[in-house]
Amino acid sequence: MIFDKRTERIVLAIFFLVALCIPLFLEENSFFVGKVTTILILIVFVMSLDFLVGRVGLVTLGHALFYGLGGYLFAILAPEYEAVNFWMYAMYIMGICALIALVVGAVVLRTSGIYFIMITLAISQMAYYFFFDSLEFGGGDGLFIFMKPETSIFGLSFLDLDNPTHFYYLALLAVLITLMVIKIILRSRFGRIVEASRLNPERTEALGYNIFAFRLISYVIGSMLAAYAGLLFALQYGYVNPQFMTWEMSGTALVMSILGGMGTIYGAILGVITYEGLEYLFEHFTEEWLLFMGGAIILMVLMLRKGLAGYLEKLLEKKP
Repeated sequence: MIFDKRTERIVLAIFFLVALCIPLFLEENSFFVGKVTTILILIVFVMSLDFLVGRVGLVTLGHALFYGLGGYLFAILAPEYEAVNFWMYAMYIMGICALIALVVGAVVLRTSGIYFIMITLAISQMAYYFFFDSLEFGGGDGLFIFMKPETSIFGLSFLDLDNPTHFYYLALLAVLITLMVIKIILRSRFGRIVEASRLNPERTEALGYNIFAFRLISYVIGSMLAAYAGLLFALQYGYVNPQFMTWEMSGTALVMSILGGMGTIYGAILGVITYEGLEYLFEHFTEEWLLFMGGAIILMVLMLRKGLAGYLEKLLEKKP
């Protein structure tokens, strides 16, 4: 069974049942449908980061580099006033990001700990300032996407991405695919070796496994998933700018991962929903909402050492 924990099955069942029904009740409220769509895209991004941080052991503050590249590559590669095929360009973009991640990973993975955090942060900020200072790529304003792609497969099209509800279901499908891909990887022999390299790298290497290669492949996988999330976000709002690549974006995703329960993968769902819910609540409550937001996050981190997923597992898992 892919989802071996009872808590995981309960949380995912409730989440997908509710998520499937949301547009049915909010179809005429495009703002909330769009807001929930953004939450779904962020879940994909946070899952990709949670995979790297919680299961591979690569704490990075440069993950937003690939989130931004996902949007920029589409804006650069796609014809300005022509609807291209979404699936084809998604594969192009993820393939290009995989090559970039291969090069970046080959450099950054030669470091570890705080040095890994700093070098990933530095590379991400280099990319940020490159696009910010480049007039060819729109500078600080970024690039606009005037035509959303079409989604036909063998001539059959089921989703119109200009329709907010259809785009919502595309984002929900992305959450499901990302979740399944990561869980299948983790349950495979590859995933078990990656897990072992995080828990005891010396013993894993002594058994003859090339830890560097396994971590590099994992880094590439996480980066591709982040690029896919960035592509969806850029398509939803019709633009991409350097803010997609800032360290704040990576830091916020890391906070969401910690809130949800680092390494659980499904905890990304809990973390993103909680973070976005608190932000929406506090910013409509007071102008000093950042102060309350920070205080709430600190309290939750101190009280829930294993995140929301860890707390739910403590309540729902059967004790032997």
